[in-house]
Amino acid sequence: MKIEVVGSGNSWTKRLSTSYIVDDHILIDLPQGSFKTLFVSKKLENVDTVIITHYHSDHWADFHLFVETLKHKNFLKKIKLFAPEGFWQKYDCLTSALSIKHNFEFAKQHVSYSQLYNGKIFKIANLKFTTYEVLHIESSFGFVIDDGKQKIGFSGDTAMCDSLLKIIKKSNHVFIDVSSADLSKKHLSVNEALNLKKEFENVSFCAVHYSNSVAPLLKGKFRLAHDGETFVF
Repeated sequence: MKIEVVGSGNSWTKRLSTSYIVDDHILIDLPQGSFKTLFVSKKLENVDTVIITHYHSDHWADFHLFVETLKHKNFLKKIKLFAPEGFWQKYDCLTSALSIKHNFEFAKQHVSYSQLYNGKIFKIANLKFTTYEVLHIESSFGFVIDDGKQKIGFSGDTAMCDSLLKIIKKSNHVFIDVSSADLSKKHLSVNEALNLKKEFENVSFCAVHYSNSVAPLLKGKFRLAHDGETFVF
């Protein structure tokens, strides 16, 4: 399994907000600003599946630009989209606010939407995805991806919760949200992340969505993902 880290940061860093490409064709999250990097690098050309983990802007705001690209390229096949409940209603509001209603109509024809929920299992090519609802905002999700050899966990944005522990227990490697220097109700703190690393010694961890203030606290203790980095498992 190949994981490309498109973005590793949060909204208050120079780095792109957290997103990934899995095996060249599965895009997890499309944060604001990520479209330019993906478009210029031509990494969107092979994408046939998009997963949106939750509806904060730093995880899906550039989806409409992806749809515009499909439109201009006369894209004929449907894109598979996995997203939390209420996608079409939220996307209708977004395209209306941006005065691009044509984008909504095109997406309705060319995007096949499947709702995410806790415990949902789905397959994309040879990969099995298991979905976990995590503690962030309503309808926020993490995953474990299983290719039959390796199990890679993605915490999504989350505070400490049972679902996060389940993701870690079922994974060989975890990309984990470490956004906060202190205890938080929406993100994992540095101390919590370090304690998880000690508790689950057989799991390798990589911090994502980390801020500039958190990075020095993790340096030398925790692996930090970087924009453009590729992992092969």
